[in-house]
Amino acid sequence: MAESMLGLKRTHRCTEVTPSNVGEEVTVMGWVQKSRNKGGIIFTDLRDRSGILQIIFEESDCGEESFAKAEKLRSEFVIAVVGTVENRSAINEHLATGTIEIRAKSLRILSESETPPFPIEENSKTKEELRLKYRYLDLRRPDIQRNMMVRSQ
Repeated sequence: MAESMLGLKRTHRCTEVTPSNVGEEVTVMGWVQKSRNKGGIIFTDLRDRSGILQIIFEESDCGEESFAKAEKLRSEFVIAVVGTVENRSAINEHLATGTIEIRAKSLRILSESETPPFPIEENSKTKEELRLKYRYLDLRRPDIQRNMMVRSQ
């Protein structure tokens, strides 16, 4: 069930959150890249046009209702998260935001999604016919978005 954005305003895009924001409360919005439930803690990769940011959901921080919603997250759900920026314990050198993460305080699911027919990731080995059939999904891939931005400039 989709929720309203009423009263929410994005404060940062995913890669605009930096180590200088540690301790601040931020609001980020985007697509769920993937979600991993480790029993009592849920790690979600949030993607927008700028990049990927890791979100952590713990029931003690976000409450029972938000944690229950976080358990239902799947690939390509559109969500809004309000949380506090923290330093990350396990640094990921492959991400621009690999040194920080957001500890969620609240979650709104703005739009649910069915499982996509192919993974929305860079350098996907998907057949051309399938990518063209679902062109609107293909346009979400980072390499395609980068090409479009370069072309527009």
